[in-house]
Amino acid sequence: MVNLKYLMALLLCSLFFMISCSNNKKPKEEDFLLIGVQGPLTGSIEFYGTQSLGGVELAVKEVNSAGGINNKQVKVVALDSKGNAKESLITANSLITSGVCAVVGEPTSGAFLASRSAFDRHMIPVISPGATAEGVTEGRDYVFRTTLQDSIGAPYLVDYLIDKKEFSNYAIIINTADSYSVSLGNLFRNQLIKRGVSVVVEAKIFGEPTDVSNELKSLRGKAIDVVIYSGFHPEGAVILKEMDRQGIKGILVGADGLQQAGLTPLVGDLAIGTTYYAGFSPNADNDLVRGFNMRASADDLISDDLSAQAYDTANIIFSVMKTTGITDCSVESRKKIKTGLSKVKNYQGIAGVLSFDRDGNAVKAPFISEIYKKDDDSYSTIVIE
Repeated sequence: MVNLKYLMALLLCSLFFMISCSNNKKPKEEDFLLIGVQGPLTGSIEFYGTQSLGGVELAVKEVNSAGGINNKQVKVVALDSKGNAKESLITANSLITSGVCAVVGEPTSGAFLASRSAFDRHMIPVISPGATAEGVTEGRDYVFRTTLQDSIGAPYLVDYLIDKKEFSNYAIIINTADSYSVSLGNLFRNQLIKRGVSVVVEAKIFGEPTDVSNELKSLRGKAIDVVIYSGFHPEGAVILKEMDRQGIKGILVGADGLQQAGLTPLVGDLAIGTTYYAGFSPNADNDLVRGFNMRASADDLISDDLSAQAYDTANIIFSVMKTTGITDCSVESRKKIKTGLSKVKNYQGIAGVLSFDRDGNAVKAPFISEIYKKDDDSYSTIVIE
């Protein structure tokens, strides 16, 4: 009898142990819906990648806390491309083999152009939250973008500067090492020529210079209202410092690569007056934007066009996955996600109302913002158009 009681106790303990082990079992990758994120998380333009990743992570946190997607939690697979073409293709192939359902792709045009075809060939939907160059989605069924196109933003900004600010004398600076800068510079130049205004001088820089004194000599002493730079904020900061040193007048103007959050930490007051177009403004008079600003701040995330558009990108993917009943990342599931994305119309996001055209481009209105200094000596932007 004693032996029987001992045996029963032993069996109960063993059963309890097995249940406990089962409850503590770690979930496998297949228990999640995997979302890839690709971008520069280190290097000179890491700001673009970390902001994009932060927007995605905020969206994932919110969707998981609300129960996930079709009773499954979402997990982020984030890889650092350093923002260059070679690393972008390497990380794209790693994401492809990791079994992701979809990818929030490179936030810069050059890197996105390098990796987009790999995702398309493997039938994995990829959406860039920041690539603005021409032609990045055309001819590829699985490639999309949620950012404003330069072909819309650049002419819109030029028209504003001519019609509303009445500026008539322009200089253009192009980074010849960057195909995106060359393309964007052409868009600005073409619109200026179309409007019949004076391009006083064109200057060229190369790569990531720390000294552009020789390159900007041609601007010195000229009557210039606007200096257009078709590139990113690290070079924009070097240009602003040299403009100040050489006494070159005129405001700096460009695309979202000159955004305040990246520029003002590098040059402070020299950035005041810098004007740029983007697909989002954290200072838009909108309750959705104000709510996003609060949630982003709570996560130590800067509210800007990159974080907002990446947040919208992730939520658009999640919305499509929910409505199409996605519970795995198989080829068939990815086909359904692609088809659902192609049908997105009038999506109300943080960065405005968005639809995808037949080529996967975002159809949306631009914001024009100007950098200014607040009474508390911090920097911000005001939406001026």
